[in-house]
This record gives sequence, structure tokens and C-alpha cells, in this order.
Amino acid sequence: MSPVSFAQDADKGDAYVGLGARVRPAYDGADSRRGDAIPYVRLYGEHLFARTTQQILEGGVRSNPLGGVVFGAQVAYEAGRITDESAFLTAHNFEDIDAGASVGVHAETDWTIGSMPLNALVRYRRNTDSDRGSEVDLRLTAGVFSRWGVNAGVFGQLTWSDEKATQDYFGLTPQQSAQTGLPAYSAGAGLRNIMLGIQGSVDVSKHWLVLWGLNARRLEGDARNSPIVQEGTNWFANGGLAYRF
Repeated sequence: MSPVSFAQDADKGDAYVGLGARVRPAYDGADSRRGDAIPYVRLYGEHLFARTTQQILEGGVRSNPLGGVVFGAQVAYEAGRITDESAFLTAHNFEDIDAGASVGVHAETDWTIGSMPLNALVRYRRNTDSDRGSEVDLRLTAGVFSRWGVNAGVFGQLTWSDEKATQDYFGLTPQQSAQTGLPAYSAGAGLRNIMLGIQGSVDVSKHWLVLWGLNARRLEGDARNSPIVQEGTNWFANGGLAYRF
């Protein structure tokens, strides 16, 4: 995540794979936290790619027929919700939401303001389970520091979801209301969350680097007003080691 690696072309920046640990909320809107292992991936070929640098694990194909703008199609991992990870969900007899996958398309571009590199991404994701709906991400990343082998960037991301996606995670049908004891809630489409964060790397040697990140995610709209939401803003932190090619 040095200034050059904010650029997404295969001949710019580092390629790496690694493993890290993450602290996250038990679910979006939870007031408790859990830890888990996460992968770090940044691999670009002539047209194929796999990465975790844009907040999710995704891979697919990319091309830049217009020169400055890269267009692509991706398959991405979509997290679920595990009832046993939250005392609140367990006490109210919620069912798990299984992890799944999405398919979609994206466009992104890189430019600089002075010596500051920037990357903008627009991404559409449709869950492979049609009942779980679709989401759109708008993300901007800026490289703000690169010296002594330490690199850092800041980012902001807006995510919108359609009615199916919001209802699937934050809504409660009359049947779910009877099961959980919480009021029925119908969640509609709109802005789902706002995310702000910082991420970076520290060079350990020619081939090894430490990756880290910290971000806050604030729920918005019908997602924030759901009966399952205990905290409207959640914090995420991660750190780990990657091997650079």
C-alpha cells in the first residue's frame, strides 16, 4: 500500500499473499466483538486478479479499453451472521445467516494530486442467493504517507443496498418477530453504511511486510433503525504478515 501500489495496474505496486487477525463486531450493529483470521491477497495478472485491498475478498477479470478507467467483473465472498457469536442473538433465538458469494461488476481509476495517489472504485454486487439482494459500493482511497518503509493511506466508502439485502440482514418478518420476541420490522432500500478508515504496511525485508488497518463503520437509514442494532457505529482492526513477490 505504498503510493505506487494504490495504482491497480499489474505492473505497478506489490503482489503479495498473507494471513492476519481481525477484531470485528459479532455482527453489524452488535455491541460485542469477536476475533478471527483473515487472508491478505493482492495478485494481478494481465486480465485476472484476486485481492482483499478493496475491503472484501474478491477475484475475477479486468480490462482497461478506455485507458484510464479499468472495468472488471468479480466474484466476492459475502459474510453471514452466526447467532452463537452474539449473546443478544442467542437470547432472542435468531437463526444464522450463512456466508455466501456475490457476482458483480466494477470500475475504478487512479490519478494523483501532486504527489498524493488516489484510487476511486464503483462496485456492484449481487448475491448468488437472489433473496439476499444487491449492494453498491463507492470507495475513495488516498495515499498519505510513505517513508522509511512505512506506508499509509486513508479511505472512505459508502454502501447502498436494495430492499432485499437490507431486509435480509436487518428486517424481521412477523414469523421472526414471534420467534425472537422483537417487533416486526420492514427495512427498505437506501444508504446502508458509511465507512472511514486507515490502512498501511511496514516493510520488514525485501519479501516480507506487515499489513494493518483500522476503520469505523456507521450504519445508516433503515439498517440503523433495526431492532437488532445495539450500536450504530462499529470498529474493525486488523494486522498480519504477508509475503511479497
